[in-house]
Amino acid sequence: MAMSLHSLPADLQPVAAELRHHGFRLKLAPPPVQGTYGLYQAKTRTLWVAPIAFELGIGRQTFLHEATHAAQSCPDGTLRPIGWNLTLAPVVEREISGILTTRYHHGNRVIEQEAFAMQGQADAPQRIITALRKRC
Repeated sequence: MAMSLHSLPADLQPVAAELRHHGFRLKLAPPPVQGTYGLYQAKTRTLWVAPIAFELGIGRQTFLHEATHAAQSCPDGTLRPIGWNLTLAPVVEREISGILTTRYHHGNRVIEQEAFAMQGQADAPQRIITALRKRC
């Protein structure tokens, strides 16, 4: 089922609208990769967020993570770091590093690191909107 703007938290609605404006498809549905809460597929410009992510209290972070990947994929579909200077607490940095070491292919590390770092930023929605407007 297509993601409804009304089902998203208010601060994410402008991000969803901006993604749609730039031709991205949003789906509030289980991603086509088992065991994941969210997925961005550059080839089809589609973001999935599993409804259960919101039930588990990680929907906002999952949505922002995948929206970061969408912004990273502009302008040509190749995911490249945006280059945000993000400050993280050391414990958060260690947690991200652990996740990246155990669950992600080496080549995706910088891209994933940026998405994990962005998903916890208070100003993430505005930063992602700005990146989409500049890059897409």
